[in-house]
Amino acid sequence: MEGKRKGGESLGSLDQQFEIKIERSTSTDKTNVLEEIVELLRHLLDYCICCLSCGCIPIPQENGGLIDDSYEMILLENERQAVSNLLHYLEHEANGDPVLNNEHVRALSILALSDNVELQKSAALCFMEISERTKAPLTVALAKPLIQLLKSQDLQVQKSTTLAVSNFTLHGPDSNKDTVGQCGGIEALVCLLQSSNTDVQCNTAGCITTLATTDANKQKIIGGHVIHHLLKLLRSQDLRVQRNVAGAVLNLTHLQNHRNDLVAGGVIPVLVDLLQFPDQDIQYYSAASLSNIAVNEKHRALMVAIGHTDVIRNLIKLVSVKSEKVQCQACLALRNLASDGNNQSLIVKYGALPRLQKVLRTGHKDTLVAAVACLRNLSIHKANEVVIVANNFVIDLCHIMCDSHNPEAQRHAAGIIRNLAVGHYIRDLVEHDCVEALTFVLLGLETRISTLKEVTAALAVFADEDDVKYKLLHLHGGKVFGKLVTLATLSTQSEVQYNSVGTLGQLFLVEIPEDLKSANVSGIVLYIDMFLKSADPNFVHIALWTLVQLLKDAVFLKAFQNHSIEPVIIKLASTSQPSMIEELATAVLKKLRGEEELTSSDD
Repeated sequence: MEGKRKGGESLGSLDQQFEIKIERSTSTDKTNVLEEIVELLRHLLDYCICCLSCGCIPIPQENGGLIDDSYEMILLENERQAVSNLLHYLEHEANGDPVLNNEHVRALSILALSDNVELQKSAALCFMEISERTKAPLTVALAKPLIQLLKSQDLQVQKSTTLAVSNFTLHGPDSNKDTVGQCGGIEALVCLLQSSNTDVQCNTAGCITTLATTDANKQKIIGGHVIHHLLKLLRSQDLRVQRNVAGAVLNLTHLQNHRNDLVAGGVIPVLVDLLQFPDQDIQYYSAASLSNIAVNEKHRALMVAIGHTDVIRNLIKLVSVKSEKVQCQACLALRNLASDGNNQSLIVKYGALPRLQKVLRTGHKDTLVAAVACLRNLSIHKANEVVIVANNFVIDLCHIMCDSHNPEAQRHAAGIIRNLAVGHYIRDLVEHDCVEALTFVLLGLETRISTLKEVTAALAVFADEDDVKYKLLHLHGGKVFGKLVTLATLSTQSEVQYNSVGTLGQLFLVEIPEDLKSANVSGIVLYIDMFLKSADPNFVHIALWTLVQLLKDAVFLKAFQNHSIEPVIIKLASTSQPSMIEELATAVLKKLRGEEELTSSDD
């Protein structure tokens, strides 16, 4: 079997559920927004009646400061009707889940399109109240006036409207995000990112974060030249703004094209600096974003070059913080950085191993998986081998590997054991019962196929040791041998089959107990026949090489002769095949015919 070390797939390429909290700024100090809207609309309507009556009906004196003696306002007829419509709706129909008919939507549109700021405020407050309680999808007809209000120059309108958009997209149906994007909401929000008001910045960035969960919206956000504004706000003095912007950046890093744009815009140094920020949410978003960006080889090189490996040092520190979610993302980012040989050495040099080992012993499910995955990539580097073995990681890895409750951690732990077995410390691994742990997982009824790939690959390496050969034949009452035959014959995963056959081939170099022969001879004949007929020359070669060993034994020789395998061998010997396959096929054919004795071959 090949003696290469194996890493894992980049975790940035896998779907991850990120915990992103949206920070929100309220648009009013009043606790009952509905009362405020009704009060405002009543004053507007009373003022309108006063104007129409030429002052015969006076303006109410207790108007809350909304309309005073110097207030000049002329409502158009359609605006007056819209105010009256909405006032009636809010006072009599808006309880529970709001149901808006065409007249209500038209009234909101009239107020939103008005040049009158008070009417805009009324519409914005109505939208905010409706967005808090409605469960119905946002229609295009309702979204258009909502987006129009985002373009208002009034600060209070901006605050209320951005909060309403946040409600619709965060708590409403997923279709609301598409509707807002289709109606020009993203373009309007990008403009509001430039506001000097932190409440507007906070709400707007929160909207961008939520909208950036769909691919179509991400493209519009990136296409809206938003990166410059986001990076500027990442350095905001307002923590709410920073959190929302960091969440938006994280969502934008999910696609490679957008990562390219963000890196070109200068996001890496900002994120690396934010790793040292004391807020755990900022640490989490920054580490997760860097993890996604580190999927790309060029980005990894740039990331490490900035600040002379600051990113590695900062991430290592985060592995030891109290927040589990920050620990997890720091491990994932280090794991992706450890896809490169130089980084594998640097991460160990700067002290990551003791921190990772603590996570291996105390971390919960996802964080444990991330830490083991990181260690797996570190174990690829030959220079790290001695440090990992010397610091008793092998004991921890065996414990993790034997815990079926965390199959992903099992899988990576087996991968690390395999990587170490390829090196100079295989005897240490044998003495620390790694073979026993691997076979325990091999025989487990709940072991996943992805874990079996790693376990069988590791066993194929261990089986090169003579004492391990005898151990595998006798462990668990011979069940290991039978399980390998079953996997070689029946597994649906070709890699598991190939690894199992590789291990069996090593075992056939020594004497097989008679009871194991008789119990498994049918399965052995079946998988050899299947491998010989494979279109993959590697499968054909390993089957022929195994036959070289098997046909020395009279039991197996008779079994293959009775199986009429000779026509398959004749075809391999007579058709165009790689030279090694032709030579092995010819030799096997002679033995089947009793023409000459085979000599052992280790090729």
